[in-house]
Amino acid sequence: MKPTPDKTADAILRVLGHVDPPEDLYSASGSRLYDLITADDLTELPEILAAARSTNGPILELAAGSGRITRALLALGRPLTAVDSSPEMLAMLARKVRTKEFNPRSVPVELVEADMSTLEPDGGYGCVVLGASSITLLDPEGRRNLFRRVRGSLAADGRFLLTVLNADSHQTSGTYDGGTTVSALGDDAFLITAESRDTVNGARHVTMIHVSFNEGGTYRSSAYTSEVAFVSNHLIESEITAAGLEILERRPVRLATPSPELNDVELWVCGP
Repeated sequence: MKPTPDKTADAILRVLGHVDPPEDLYSASGSRLYDLITADDLTELPEILAAARSTNGPILELAAGSGRITRALLALGRPLTAVDSSPEMLAMLARKVRTKEFNPRSVPVELVEADMSTLEPDGGYGCVVLGASSITLLDPEGRRNLFRRVRGSLAADGRFLLTVLNADSHQTSGTYDGGTTVSALGDDAFLITAESRDTVNGARHVTMIHVSFNEGGTYRSSAYTSEVAFVSNHLIESEITAAGLEILERRPVRLATPSPELNDVELWVCGP
């Protein structure tokens, strides 16, 4: 996907004297920042856990990242396979699952580095989870491939849990500036998040600028970008149906940090 021009983020970087182009959020250093800022994010966890408790058997988590949702799923005490395409994210997750704090029940966890749209998982999973609206990371072919593979991996009574952001409720014309926020990261750092939306091409572009202070008042900055598609829920539903899955239930997701620009998040419970 071609990056969306972000004039606000560019202006902030110029003021900070940051000359290097932003890195991908899923790079080695970007992954560490992502892990830091999402560690205490409880969004969608209650809804996912409530639905997962109604299933049986092993769990497959797609786009697991550094384990924000994984940690909650391990509380169920069932064998879990975590898939992600980022070796840096999986390395962080590997260190975590070996600790009692993260995995108090010593649940068996298999880590798989793979593109979730081309993964060939074994069958028999009682629950497949794809959270954080990560379905928008895939193009149409990738989504169709993923849904077919999920269908083949589920047990007869298995469930596919998918969170989606309703792009249909965010349609405007032109290029929309989603705003800029500043938040503290510990005692000596802060995070600037600038969002822009290219609603014509259906993209959401986020730039995260991490500013940390050294002794003497000097500072250093690092910048990362992530771009995902805005995909109509009607389109996703048609792709799910074409893969032989049915949306059995739609549950609203309560945001841990409410945002007027990121509302209408749902958990879809799907079955074969």
